Amino acid sequence: MEYIDDSLSPTVLITTALAVATAALAATPAQAQDRSLWLYSGESTSVEGYLGYGETVYGSCDEDCMDMDLYLYDAFTGELVYEDSAIDSTPFVVAPWEGDFVIEVTMPNCAHPEGCAAWVSSDHGF
Repeated sequence: MEYIDDSLSPTVLITTALAVATAALAATPAQAQDRSLWLYSGESTSVEGYLGYGETVYGSCDEDCMDMDLYLYDAFTGELVYEDSAIDSTPFVVAPWEGDFVIEVTMPNCAHPEGCAAWVSSDHGF
């Protein structure tokens, strides 16, 4: 009778652990994604993305930024569906439904003549 060692080798254990970890990561929601931008005072740009119902998109900017605004548009109709134009540097907008959107980022007031760094992120990445 032949003896078969059925214990797992270190290679099999590592491979199994990596497969389990990869599956666990794939099953979780995406981490927030930052879009890094550089805007001068009075300038604007747009970014596009797919957002879930109720997903928040938020902006922030560097210490030279006095005001930053976000406008959320339906990507298909171009209709403005949400805006944050308050005079602050931390705007946010919320997707009223799941779908494709365009986020317009404006920099009404940047104190530095060379522009301001700005970031746009969302709850689940877009």
